[in-house]
Formats: sequence, structure tokens, C-alpha cells
Amino acid sequence: MKKFLLLMVALFAFGNENLLVSAGGGYKKIVEAVAQNLKKDGVNIDTSFANITAIMAQAKEGKTDVIVGDEDFLKKSDLKVAEYVNLGSGALVLATKKGVKIEKVEELKALSKIAMPDAVKTVYGKRANEFMQKANLSGELKDKILAVAGVPQVVTYVLNGEVDAGFINQTELNAHKDEFGSFILIDKALYAPANIVAAKLEGCDKKADCEKFLNELKSERSKEIYTKFGIR
Repeated sequence: MKKFLLLMVALFAFGNENLLVSAGGGYKKIVEAVAQNLKKDGVNIDTSFANITAIMAQAKEGKTDVIVGDEDFLKKSDLKVAEYVNLGSGALVLATKKGVKIEKVEELKALSKIAMPDAVKTVYGKRANEFMQKANLSGELKDKILAVAGVPQVVTYVLNGEVDAGFINQTELNAHKDEFGSFILIDKALYAPANIVAAKLEGCDKKADCEKFLNELKSERSKEIYTKFGIR
């Protein structure tokens, strides 16, 4: 029994040596695709996904090594970041459920229920809020808005037909394009840039695969992943 317990402790300790990469839910598909390529090369990366506020709280406790998220959020935080790797810029998208088609943002006024990510805790919730303010739509849409945890939850609500439309990012649009009724790419002049970076935190170098992951982010095959999911 004693030998078994010692073995379990050893396995647990070994398991915790994997690099942990945390990302906002809206970037899950990108991070998983990069991690999958590394896995083919024999490099195992652990991943976790949540809203950026929860991730930063986790990072302050030393529980993550790299964060993939919005540059603005990360640079305004008090996290000790050793290096930033730029992945590109994301885009805010308005997608509708099947059977509902819109061509102009003004048509949002005619919809009954619109889902959006949390405006405080998420990147695209914040961007959606900025858009509605600059487009002078906040007042008319406030009673139609359903705030949910993040972009993946918005997608679920739209695809299930529980709302007429929702604010998402282009990554999710590209993954589900044929499942939506219609979509509008929101004018980038109406919201702050959504620059996506990987933040290497202090302590990352203690993990053997830290540099391998950061170098992978800069590789041509990773750049193809970004393009596939609408990051440019």
C-alpha cells in the first residue's frame, strides 16, 4: 500500500510538470490546435479555459505559465509578464440563429433577444459594449440583451435558437459559419482593437516546454491556424 501511495504521489508530481497554458474561452480552438500540433511532436501541454478575469486571478496565485488573451486586458493587469508573443487581431461579429437574417446593424432593433459575453470579464463582451455605445444602440438594445459567461456560451444560445442573435468573435464564426442564419462583421472603427497575445509569465522558464510552446506560436503552421480561425 505504501509503495502504491508513493507511486501515486510521484505520478501526480510528474503530471504537474506540464506547461499550463490558460486562455479565454473564445480562443479555445486556437490554443487546442496549437497544443495538438505539439503533441504530435511529443510535447504535452496542459490547457485551461475561462474568462480573462478568472484566468488573471489564477495567474496571480502562480497557477498558470502562459496566458493567451487580449493585449489590453493583460497589459493593464499587475501580472509579471516576461514576454509577449503577438498572434494577431480578432474581430467582433454579430451572428443570428437559423431563420433570422440581417444585413445591417440597425436591424438589431427589430430582434427580441441578443446574447453577449460578460461586458466586464470578457474581451468580446467589452468590445460589444463599446460597439453599441459608439453606434448609439445601447439605449434601444439594453432590454434585449442577455449577458452570459463568454463567447462559447453565446454560440450555444444562438445555435439552440434561444436568442435571435449574439455577439461572438471570428474564431467561433469560422468554426460554425454554416450553422448560423446570417452574420455581420462589426466595423472595427466602432470598437477598440482586439489584439491577441500570448503572455509568458515569470516562472514559465522553470517548465521544460516553455520555450518550445512560445516558438511554436511563432511557427508557420501556427500562423495557418490563426488564419483559419480569423486571426490576422
